[in-house]
Amino acid sequence: MHHIIYLSWATTPFSDSQLQELLAISRTRNAQLGVTGILFYGNERFVQVLEGEEAAVRTLYERIRRDPRHGNIQTYVDKPIAERAFAKWGMAFEPVAPQHFERLVGYLGSTTTPIDTTGLAYSELHIYDMLRSFVEP
Repeated sequence: MHHIIYLSWATTPFSDSQLQELLAISRTRNAQLGVTGILFYGNERFVQVLEGEEAAVRTLYERIRRDPRHGNIQTYVDKPIAERAFAKWGMAFEPVAPQHFERLVGYLGSTTTPIDTTGLAYSELHIYDMLRSFVEP
């Protein structure tokens, strides 16, 4: 298993209907690839966790990196994992209010300085705890 966590800026704002369309397509594609995860959208930015077999996750991430709807993509985590954190979610989604999105991005660190992915286990626990709080009751 492998996961990638990234932040990107939407090149144009997404309406609710555009987000729903994106999610429908993503969920179908992710199911075909065996990829699970979660997507947050707010302040015209995305934070996403992709998890699954490494080749599938990398293929999907490269597609996202080439997608003209995403700009200024920052990769925060790109490493093997022992197990999925969002195994039941083909692609969970949570719109985030502007004031909460700034807090969410703060958990991922500075967007201008890449995080050294070596030894991130402790930090990743905090990131996942925060992300899980959006999808677990």
